[in-house]
Amino acid sequence: MKPIYNTRSRKRQIENEERAQLEAQHQNEVDNLKEEVARLTSLLEQALRDKFRKATHIAQPKPMLVNPFNPQNLGANMLPSDF
Repeated sequence: MKPIYNTRSRKRQIENEERAQLEAQHQNEVDNLKEEVARLTSLLEQALRDKFRKATHIAQPKPMLVNPFNPQNLGANMLPSDF
């Protein structure tokens, strides 16, 4: 006589193993996505920092060199009627 196996229990065990395998694959994909998002975020932050540095470097006007000890004759080219 053949032994009788509990087929429901075996079927449930196989389903649980398949589910565990799918959950492990899903978790692996989630972890990979998190790492990729972190990497891309870092690259974006670095690019924005570089762009901001370049923009502030370009936007800063060069200082005007004026000797404070030499009086500036601002009205030299003005006519008395301009006042």
